[in-house]
Amino acid sequence: MKEVEKLRAVEEKKVNFDEKGFFVIFVNDKITAEHYKNVNKGGRLEVETGELDKIITSKDAKSICDTVIREKLVSRLDHMAYLARELQKAEIALKNDIEYVQSEELKIDR
Repeated sequence: MKEVEKLRAVEEKKVNFDEKGFFVIFVNDKITAEHYKNVNKGGRLEVETGELDKIITSKDAKSICDTVIREKLVSRLDHMAYLARELQKAEIALKNDIEYVQSEELKIDR
């Protein structure tokens, strides 16, 4: 039997910006993912602000992920992985009536 390489999982601390833009996610009666194109200012991409490009809404994370992929709104796998994690958190928040804040842990009472 072939030896399989075992890898230790390591979190990447560096943030790599996606040339295709960024997303702002929020939850009300559904999940909303707003896609913003990066703004080119003097030859460099401005990532703090952007131009609203598309608004995707759904009650579930998978359909938003599928739409992002179909529309080619990301160019980096790490960006898609982050987006999928955030959308799954948003779906959990929506289904359990808890507050969702992007890039923060969900506060789940036990």
